Amino acid sequence: MSQNIFVTGTNSGFGRLITHTLAKKGHTVFATMRDIAGRNAAAAEELTKAEGGRVHVLEMAATDDASVNKAVAAALEKAGHLDVVVNNAGYGSLGLEETLTSEELLRQYDVNVVGPHRVLRAALPSMRARGKGLVLQVSSALGRLVFPVLGAYGSSKFALEALSEAYRYELKPTGVELTIVQPGAFPTDFGQKIAVGGDQERAQGYGPFANAVEMMNKTFEQMLTGDHVPSPQLVADAVLALVESPAGTRPARVVVDPMQGQAAEGLNKAHADVQKALLTGMGMGNLAD
Repeated sequence: MSQNIFVTGTNSGFGRLITHTLAKKGHTVFATMRDIAGRNAAAAEELTKAEGGRVHVLEMAATDDASVNKAVAAALEKAGHLDVVVNNAGYGSLGLEETLTSEELLRQYDVNVVGPHRVLRAALPSMRARGKGLVLQVSSALGRLVFPVLGAYGSSKFALEALSEAYRYELKPTGVELTIVQPGAFPTDFGQKIAVGGDQERAQGYGPFANAVEMMNKTFEQMLTGDHVPSPQLVADAVLALVESPAGTRPARVVVDPMQGQAAEGLNKAHADVQKALLTGMGMGNLAD
């Protein structure tokens, strides 16, 4: 059965793959991105022509309330309703934490945490009114695991995890479901868009760790080259499987990480056990998974 699906951050990476994968299966996709008449014009044109016209590209900046509200309203006007929202837009900051300025850290949170919140505030009223729907929050294994020089990005995903889990509890009585998707490392163009801390002079005070960014980049390069590197299509396939799963069967979290997924899965299980006991003790056990 065809569904109306709103996907953010579709100009490249997971978002682009998710859009193609959903549209190929007959779903109608409202694909959002910034600057569709400028630097993303080619990506917007390619998606618009793809999959038999089932993709409708909308301009949207996740950091702007008016832009988000306009894009969601346009999708609702054309489709009548939204069955699924996929919050995928995001980017990563890299560097010793002290090298990030306050403005850079605030932007990391504005895009990765407040952005999805803006989208949900725009889309949820119509979904709640229908008493059904699905929200997929694309987080990261780094929403559970912590590495040096990835603290800003990881902490934004930790925040997204907490916000999304609270949303999942609160939305249960409304009939709207929410699942968090946790991808690991995949060979996408994500690395090309990483923002390095702007105050690199601070790094000189860290001795042998002053070149931490270069060290981490080499680690990523080694991880994501060779014959056994996982395909990012796995993430798009996981999203499709969740979209097409029966209501009431979707888990709180889905890890998509063939290389190191056991670590996030273990933490997810321990967290779920603690949350269930905590919520039960507070008389809200019916919200736990």
